[in-house]
Parts: sequence; C-alpha cells; structure tokens
Amino acid sequence: MNNLNGKSNNMGLTIFLIAMVSIGWGVAFISLAILLEVMAPMQVLAVRWTTTAVLFLIPVLAGKIKINLRKKNVVFLFLAGLFEPCAYSILEAYGIKMTSASISAIFVATIPSMTLVLGIIFFKHRANLKLVVSLVLTFLGVVIATFFSPVFSASGTRTGMICMTFGVIAASMYSLSSKKASSDFDAVSVTAIMAFEGAILFNIISLCQGHGLDTFIIPFTSVKLLINLLFLGVFCAFASYFCFNRLLSYVDAALANNIVGSLSTIIGVVCGIMIMGDIWGWYTVVGLGITLIGVWLSTMRMKDDLN
Repeated sequence: MNNLNGKSNNMGLTIFLIAMVSIGWGVAFISLAILLEVMAPMQVLAVRWTTTAVLFLIPVLAGKIKINLRKKNVVFLFLAGLFEPCAYSILEAYGIKMTSASISAIFVATIPSMTLVLGIIFFKHRANLKLVVSLVLTFLGVVIATFFSPVFSASGTRTGMICMTFGVIAASMYSLSSKKASSDFDAVSVTAIMAFEGAILFNIISLCQGHGLDTFIIPFTSVKLLINLLFLGVFCAFASYFCFNRLLSYVDAALANNIVGSLSTIIGVVCGIMIMGDIWGWYTVVGLGITLIGVWLSTMRMKDDLN
C-alpha cells in the first residue's frame, strides 16, 4: 500500500511540475512581446534574470539556501547555466531575428529529438520505441500547424539557421547537464546558479550595447510593464525553471522536453489565437491534435519511468 501511495504521489507531483512549466513557458511570449515594445532584447534578458537572481541571492546570503560546490558533478551544475539561459537565449534571439517565426518554431520542435540523440552519444541513454514515436508525432504536429499556415514563411539567412541549430543543441545540453547535476544538487541549487550566470552575462552584454540604469528604470514606468516583468522573472524563470529542473531529476531529459515543449506550444498557440488574434485553421486543429497524441504517448512512457 505504501508503495502504491509513493507512486501516486510521484505522479501527482510530476503532473504539477509539468503544468507549472508548460503554463509559464507557454504564456511567456505575451509578456516578452509587451516588454520588447519598449526595451532591447538584451535589456529584457538582463532585467528578467537579475530579478530571478535577486530572489535567490537573498536566501543564499541569509543562509537559507546552501550550495556546496565541492561535489562530483559541479561541472554539470555550471554547464546547465551556461547552456541555458546564457547560450540558448542569445542564439534564439539572433536566430529568430535572422529567420522567420515559422522556421524558428520548427527548429525549436526538434529539441526533444536532439536531446535524445545527444543523450545517447554523451550520456549513454537508451532509446525507447514509445518515446521515439512520441517525438516523431509531436514534431510532425508542429510542422503541420506551421507549414500549412497562410502566414508560413521559409525566409532566413544561413547565419540565422546556424544560430537556431546551435540554439537547439544548447537547449538539449542544458537539459542533459541539469539531469546529470541533479544526482548531486537539488533543483533550487541548479536554478540559482542558472539565474546568477544569466544575470551576470546579460547585464555585461547590455552594458556593452550602451544600456545603463534605464534597463531597470523602464519597467517601473508603468504598472503594465512591471507586472509583465514580474511574471517573466518570478513565474517564468524563478518558478518554471525550478519546476523543470525538479522534473528532470525524475524523468528522462528527452521525455521531459517533449512533454513540456509540446504542451507549451499548444498553450502558446491557443493564447495567441484568443489573446493576440493569431490566424488559425484546420492545420492548427490537426497539428495540435497530432501533437497531443504524441504527448499522450510520452505520458505513457513517463509512467514507466516513475514506476
């Protein structure tokens, strides 16, 4: 009976973690769009991750959070932060700028598959038929929803394609590094180091681009901007990344990326249609339907991991 209760609790916690991350990342683009109307991309990244870093710095200085760096997998702890948010955010920003939103969406949809491949190559992970089929289905769903859209555009420079490719690799390596680090460090430690690395790097880049204190003053010029900043810094970064790092300690990295990435895409598309007035049609319904089937298969595999 205790064993059954333990499995049930693990499944319940896992579903909660998935929901938190999917909602946070799925809705984040709305807040990003609002802030990008008045701020440069690096300013948004700097103020977003500084907010998150401060939330971790206070309990660290108070001794409530203790990060012991004398552990075996400390290298992977720092690699997780270097890959994301540092490398991925920059590569994604310039990749999207030099390609179309359509092409970028397809690239991002390959992250779970890349995670599986890199996991097999560098971490000796094993492929599972159920997982592979779910990865194929979710990717196919995104391609259908994107390719058949009347606003689909295949434009983009070679440099943009290269940026998106390395961005996919960075996002995949972040998940694998966080998974490896989780054997020695809890999700709080991993997320805190990510926040500190992101805050330092993005503030340096922002300063080099000529931005000063205005980066931190602009969000306070209106309640709307402040609310969206807090949503990105507190919910999307602080809470969502903590939940995702915790999720990676339970399930396979490719599986976690597939479920969370797919659900985030679905939530993002629905929010875009309902809030932003995005165009949709049969391709949206069919594409998201196939993606949901892929997510369902992934959850079946997830149950195997938790049992």
